[in-house]
Amino acid sequence: MSFSFQANKNITTSEGGCLVLNNAEEARLAEKYRLQGVTRSGFDGIDVDVLGGKFNMTDIAAAIGLGQFAHLEEFNGKRRQLAQHYFSCFGTGFEAQYGAQLPLANFENANWHMFQIMLPDRIKRADFMAKMMEKNIGIGYHYAAIHLFTLYRERGFNEGMFPVAEHVGRQIVTLPLFPTMTNGDVKRVVDAVKSVLQ
Repeated sequence: MSFSFQANKNITTSEGGCLVLNNAEEARLAEKYRLQGVTRSGFDGIDVDVLGGKFNMTDIAAAIGLGQFAHLEEFNGKRRQLAQHYFSCFGTGFEAQYGAQLPLANFENANWHMFQIMLPDRIKRADFMAKMMEKNIGIGYHYAAIHLFTLYRERGFNEGMFPVAEHVGRQIVTLPLFPTMTNGDVKRVVDAVKSVLQ
């Protein structure tokens, strides 16, 4: 299993991540893969028996991440509170009135790494993003339908094979959500979303 510590995650090292492995043998192999396949022994012994890459995290990045672990519950609590405020600001009639879809309001299992909505089909995502940027609100999108990337098309995947993934890939947007946001920031984002969707 792998965990990302990219800058927008609940804990960050600015880049990098961690692996959770099943046993010492897998850990030794992962150590080789992460740094050019190198195995060191003694003061000056070195060998390479697998093809590896340069995937090691810097010590500085690791120190940043370790320092954040003490604050994880605080960060997650703030994200939960902001997500709840998003739902409150959108209101119960938002989906029916604007044709957009909110995420599942799960406050027991979700870590609220992101807050995403599905735009109605009548709206092109790029147009929506441009109008939000005009209001000085930067938003993103994640989870494109990967089978439509050139790499996968060259391997026989085509449009129409996974219609739900394709629809989500066209219409999902990620709204700002980070621990230093305020309730006022959330309300400003929601007001802008409603304004653009009208």
